[in-house]
Amino acid sequence: MSIEEPTTPDSNSDSGAEDEDYEPSVHSNRLRPSLSHTSSMNQVGNVVPTLELMRTWTARTSGTATDPAYEIDFEVGEQGDPQNWPLWYKGLILLIMSYSTTAVVLFSTSYTSAIPGMEKDFGISNSEGILGVTTYLLGMAVGSVILAPLSEMYGRRPIYIAALGGFIVFVIPCAVATNIETILVTRFFGAFCAAAMISNAPGTVNDIVDEEHRALAFSIWSIGPMNGPVIGPVVGGFVYQYAGWRWTNWVVIIGAAVAWVSTSCIKETYAPAILRRRAAKKRKETEDDSWWSRYDEKLDFLPL
Repeated sequence: MSIEEPTTPDSNSDSGAEDEDYEPSVHSNRLRPSLSHTSSMNQVGNVVPTLELMRTWTARTSGTATDPAYEIDFEVGEQGDPQNWPLWYKGLILLIMSYSTTAVVLFSTSYTSAIPGMEKDFGISNSEGILGVTTYLLGMAVGSVILAPLSEMYGRRPIYIAALGGFIVFVIPCAVATNIETILVTRFFGAFCAAAMISNAPGTVNDIVDEEHRALAFSIWSIGPMNGPVIGPVVGGFVYQYAGWRWTNWVVIIGAAVAWVSTSCIKETYAPAILRRRAAKKRKETEDDSWWSRYDEKLDFLPL
């Protein structure tokens, strides 16, 4: 019977040297307090990244473009994450989104109360007056296709501010128009801008509400948009009777102006947009391009 010689320390010296030379960057002293301790594969704000970046582990190197040590992410329980905002603030955002959507939807039907007045002033038929409803709905359909992807690229808040501002600008010509052609054209472009609220407001609700309470939040938000077309003729009828058909437009302008101010005061809710801005700010402050977020990669507009 033969006995094998015990392994000597020298026989493992090479592998030990290799172990000592390997220093994963995850243990690097360059980890910053602002980095998340959660897995990068977790979704943020109920948004799953559309492009998965290749993660690399390096030995004896500073951060690379996709080094986890340089990833900008939300901390667990951080107040900067829209999902962790106070309940009262979430409720306020929900109220603003519902009201703003109602303000633009209401204009689609309040217009019908003003048709008799336009028939008298412009000498048009009832069919020609009703065309204003058609052009408004067409503008909303086209605007939703374009403005919804833009909010995924640049965030919700900039789109709301620009779109509601454009809506107000295009409704003003309706109030001072001297012919039906002006009203038909400007209602189309006004509806194009108003579509931002129809297509993007649900996204904002989803940004701030967790899965458990999402159905309740959407039910509350939808009260305004669903009843806007019903309220429109009622409001428009009273306004037309006591102030004239032009004031059916001015009332909408006033309501939309309140919505524009309200949406301008709330913070960005889209988590990918927040993280992209944080990463860009960090790179600028440190002059180090190693800092990144998982949403830095942007798709072109047409594929979206």
